[in-house]
Amino acid sequence: MIENVEDDFARYTFTVYPPPTPGLPWLSVCIGPDGYVLDSEAFHTGEEADTVTQKAQEVLLDSIMQKHRPPADAVMH
Repeated sequence: MIENVEDDFARYTFTVYPPPTPGLPWLSVCIGPDGYVLDSEAFHTGEEADTVTQKAQEVLLDSIMQKHRPPADAVMH
């Protein structure tokens, strides 16, 4: 099991690919720890792709932080 948030988050790769030829879209991609594409979305501009990719990173990080957070009813001694 991954012990901390940073190591868990580092297992995912987020990237934005520019259009390979004029007329094709920018592509935002999230690749999971197993190497499979978890999400991919096309955009008209690099700025749009970057914005959505950043938001996806924030959502994933929040999810990982919640996973690593002790339950609210955990008793600390």
